[in-house]
Amino acid sequence: MRALIVDDSPRVRSELRQLLGRLGWNIVGEAVNGVEALEMAEELKPDLVTLDIIMPEMDGIECYRELRKLSQPPRCLLISVLAAESRVVAAYSQEILGSHFLKKPVQEKELRERLDEVMSMPPLPYPPPSELPGGPEHEALGSGE
Repeated sequence: MRALIVDDSPRVRSELRQLLGRLGWNIVGEAVNGVEALEMAEELKPDLVTLDIIMPEMDGIECYRELRKLSQPPRCLLISVLAAESRVVAAYSQEILGSHFLKKPVQEKELRERLDEVMSMPPLPYPPPSELPGGPEHEALGSGE
């Protein structure tokens, strides 16, 4: 499996590279902001993109939205200190599943569990289910449809 790591902190990128490597992931690239991430994702076509939330130029939430518009959207995991804030997760609950957030500092066991969950479902659609006619009650994520 191929991963793109996106975080403006070199230390965090290094930690994620080591953790993902131990879990068998091939790191195909690293980016420091959402703009770089979009360019790299289109070229490298990773299976997974890890995204920090707070970054310069384009934050992780906006990048997540743009990644979902790609013809081959990757699965995304938002990794941030803000992921520990229930109000942040709740603010985006109509478009991002709670399981797609992971708090920093990242622990290998939690990362493995989140990756198993994120990779077991299709990439989230764009527009989000909450913006489709009929609303989120008609979404079929994880149902195998």
